[in-house]
Amino acid sequence: MQPHQLVTYPQPRFVIQLLKKRFRFVITCVVLLTTLIMFAIATSAQTANQTESPAIEWLKFQVPAEQQTRFIEQDAAIWTAVLSSYPGFQSKEIWSNPDRPDELVIITHWASFEQWQAIPQEVLNRTTQQFHEAMEAEYFPEVRGFRLAWRSDSE
Repeated sequence: MQPHQLVTYPQPRFVIQLLKKRFRFVITCVVLLTTLIMFAIATSAQTANQTESPAIEWLKFQVPAEQQTRFIEQDAAIWTAVLSSYPGFQSKEIWSNPDRPDELVIITHWASFEQWQAIPQEVLNRTTQQFHEAMEAEYFPEVRGFRLAWRSDSE
């Protein structure tokens, strides 16, 4: 640099305008990115609520008390073996009613209502027939299905 040469710097007005343009661009990008993230979260939550809601299958049987042990054994060997081979099967419980000794309630837990309902009807018919033959009697339950509405997370 020569001794008496003036150094010129950009005009402050030009610098301010440049900073404003860059700031607007950054703010616009942040707003767009935030909007996209919020949309993705809302969409995935809505989809999960519609298709991934857990369900239970509730079956109430009238089974004489003296046949209940065999009923439970055959149910585990036949029905549980079939149901557990399907996607979404989680667990199965058999409950006895202390106020009604001839009553058993089976609760099957499914990952989703749709997975439970996807079991082909012919499989259900064939398994029912196999169970009746093994028991040498026919049992027709009261059937209900429930979707999860709420659960505490205290586990």
